[in-house]
Amino acid sequence: MAVATTTGAQANYSQTLSVSEGMDVEVVDFGCAEVRLLQLIRRIPFVEHILEVDIDEQLLKTYQQRAVPLISDHLQKRENPLRVEILAGSVIDAVEQLYDVDVVIALELIEHLHAEVLEKVPENIFGFIQPKLAIFSTPNCEFNVLFDGLLENGFRHHDHKFEWTRDEFKSWCNNICEKYPNYSVSFMGVGKPPSDKRRLGYSTQMAIFARNDMINRPLRNEIIKHPPVNADASYKTIYAVDFPYKKDERSKEQKILHEANYYISHSRYVPRFYNRERCIYQLPWKHILEYATSVGATENEMMDILRTNKIKVEGDFIILPEYDEDDCEEGNAYDMPDFNLDAATRGDDELSQLASGFQLNTSNNSYESEENWD
Repeated sequence: MAVATTTGAQANYSQTLSVSEGMDVEVVDFGCAEVRLLQLIRRIPFVEHILEVDIDEQLLKTYQQRAVPLISDHLQKRENPLRVEILAGSVIDAVEQLYDVDVVIALELIEHLHAEVLEKVPENIFGFIQPKLAIFSTPNCEFNVLFDGLLENGFRHHDHKFEWTRDEFKSWCNNICEKYPNYSVSFMGVGKPPSDKRRLGYSTQMAIFARNDMINRPLRNEIIKHPPVNADASYKTIYAVDFPYKKDERSKEQKILHEANYYISHSRYVPRFYNRERCIYQLPWKHILEYATSVGATENEMMDILRTNKIKVEGDFIILPEYDEDDCEEGNAYDMPDFNLDAATRGDDELSQLASGFQLNTSNNSYESEENWD
């Protein structure tokens, strides 16, 4: 049975994002190769610094354009800053650029390493970087029987130095936790086998290392801040860019008030909010509370802001009159110009001018369609 490797890779990357999302992080992607993961991980709003690292300098130069901000990045700017660096270097190099990294990602990397290099990987990642989260993935060789054929070296890729069974991979990971007891590991997989071949496991096996203080467990050893670097090692910058972003300098109160006004203007006159008995509109303020919570406000704070700005609240609703005072002051939007209907004696020019003046003025009218705010 042939397996679509592109689909498997995309699923692998998506799984990585779901694990790391929600953290305000600096990320290093070791063995980034064609810089494919960047296209996904840069869209996480909490990530502010991404290091794409690979030992193949020429490959990085070929694909560095994937780090260039798109036109859409300028038109719809991020809420938070983001810096991306493409770096040529090794996964075992202890360099200053790796200080303060929160998440280490090494997808489909370790099987490309010679034994003497692989042996040094845990020391650099768990001893030097000491990330909050580290994610490794590697092929499950037990799954290989489902492929139509392998390469001459017996592996899925010509550069693979090995492909492990699930037990071999778990042994490597558990040994890391024994040597670096500040970490715990969990296993998962990507690429399900056919239902009658479940004993083979997933196509790709994945290990997620979490630093114990991130999962409410005590640390066995103290975290060393900025340990000594390797003076003989260095990373070469191939490309670096700061993405455009917009900085919201409004106060919390201003944000909530602006959100409330926006909600009111887009929800008033929606028929399902109209109370016919009282001739008023009742807008649930739950939507505004969800936003207020997202900017760090409580329900009481939100209510104070609404009432201070003369937004009437009754129970679970914002109360709006059937008509605004502004509606009355603007007058009738359909007022027509005065003219004499007896046009028999008017010339052609006058009739043309009369016809043009007869056009209805609807520029001040807004026909609001019903929107679903549930």
